[in-house]
Amino acid sequence: MSFGQRILDLNLRKILNPNVWLLIVAVSHTLFGSLVPMLKAEVGSDDFISASYGLVIAVVLISIYSFTEGRSLSRMTAVVAGAVFCWIILLSLISEGGDFQLSAELSPPFIYKFELNIELAPPMLLWGLLSLSGFLHWNGYKNEEIVEIEAS
Repeated sequence: MSFGQRILDLNLRKILNPNVWLLIVAVSHTLFGSLVPMLKAEVGSDDFISASYGLVIAVVLISIYSFTEGRSLSRMTAVVAGAVFCWIILLSLISEGGDFQLSAELSPPFIYKFELNIELAPPMLLWGLLSLSGFLHWNGYKNEEIVEIEAS
């Protein structure tokens, strides 16, 4: 079986493994959400404080990865990542000159406009997929997956 065929045969639960997505999000969040902004910001500024708080989130992600397993890992992943995903959206909605706008015309032809700053796409995608991986594995691995893992 070719590599391409194996990729196409994978199901969503195997692709969205919480262990893998925790590492992907932890590394990208630490680098691009914390360390790079901290290096660019002046010590003591609001940007510096926000970026340093990002390191706390990175420690939480690494702690979930290191100290939990199975159902606990999946549930903590879903809760933490879901909270951060919602926080990104809510912060975009309530901030002045927000990055997220939704408007509706209440007379025919009822036009709805939805605008999203493209800079929000990568973090929303990463945190959304991390949260989804936790929800997909909420009740742990199915018996078939356990048998496949033991057979490998």
